[in-house]
Amino acid sequence: MSIPLSISKSGLNAIQTSMDALSNDIANVNTTGYKSKNIRFNELLKNDMKGGNILLSDQAQNGAINRGTKSGYTTMNHAQGSLISDTNPYHLAIEGNGFFGVTDTNNQFYLTRDGAFQLNGDKSITNGNGDRLAIEAAIPVEQWPEGDVSISETGDVRIQSANGNTLVGKISLFNPANTDAMVSVGENKFSYIGDFVEQDGLIQQHYLEASNTDLATAITDMMLAQRSYSLNMKVAQGTDEMMSVINQFKQ
Repeated sequence: MSIPLSISKSGLNAIQTSMDALSNDIANVNTTGYKSKNIRFNELLKNDMKGGNILLSDQAQNGAINRGTKSGYTTMNHAQGSLISDTNPYHLAIEGNGFFGVTDTNNQFYLTRDGAFQLNGDKSITNGNGDRLAIEAAIPVEQWPEGDVSISETGDVRIQSANGNTLVGKISLFNPANTDAMVSVGENKFSYIGDFVEQDGLIQQHYLEASNTDLATAITDMMLAQRSYSLNMKVAQGTDEMMSVINQFKQ
């Protein structure tokens, strides 16, 4: 493959990766606790051109031209999204650092910022996917009294009933020492193997954390990517036309 075509192809592939991430961010602009992706572009290694490889100028780039570009998912943007008020007493948001711990039906432990929890008939607290919220129960959940639930910033769960105000449990927050080591597994959940540091986040009851996708920035980046994709296509088409002319001369 000629060098210009190879470079154009790398550009098209890299921009497609960027568009994939941008489209996912835009699609999840209303997803509770969603974190946008960071995509980075890198220049590919230099290609040492010799002799016949130099089609137009034997002085171009001192005999070497880089091979194009590549892009890839690098890190998650863990910046906090805005907090939206909600009347559900089990809808929670985290102000600052930290994650809720949840356990799925296979007893796999995950971290999440999605605090849209609900109290079920068996007194378990789960999210919309059925993942159970990690909570240190001071009283077995099946023995929790009926009443108004209050959850403090430090995670203390209290129920105001006819028998008074009872501490029934505590919601723990988890703060990974290295957030870049977290692996997204979908459904707003992350797997993590590593150490945790002291927790400094606060739980806000009656709030949900919105997606941190900046829609204006995402749309602007999408328009730039579309333009870049179009220009790379133009380069590929122009190169094909030039090669066609050269082949006609050879004939």
